[in-house]
Amino acid sequence: MEEKKISLEVVHPDAAGIDIGSRSHWVAVGQNAEDVKEFGVYSDDHQALCNWLKEKV
Repeated sequence: MEEKKISLEVVHPDAAGIDIGSRSHWVAVGQNAEDVKEFGVYSDDHQALCNWLKEKV
């Protein structure tokens, strides 16, 4: 079976998607694997998440 690639239209290039969970948060700033990162749920993890987003701008 042939694998289909699904791509979404980028509406706002400076937007991020965040999936908030009880054990980790997943953040996406694009559609490639390197544009998605998992973070923990504690204050230090949130600071790392913020710093990562700032790097991506």
